[in-house]
Amino acid sequence: MDDLAKLGGMSIKDLLNPRSTGFKKLNLEVDKLNDNEAASLISENPRIMRRPIFTDGKNLAAGFDTDRYAEMI
Repeated sequence: MDDLAKLGGMSIKDLLNPRSTGFKKLNLEVDKLNDNEAASLISENPRIMRRPIFTDGKNLAAGFDTDRYAEMI
């Protein structure tokens, strides 16, 4: 999870999607989580991760970011 986040220049916590229904049901605050807690949450509840995940092996775009996709292609 850490390697994936680093491809996008972000933390594991940044891979969380706080607007997802699954995340809302957990009733947590992203700001109060550390990266280890975020990784555990994503492992237990993969649907709380930003989607789609797009990578070229060197970079990562998480969520719908067509401009970032175009940069990577």
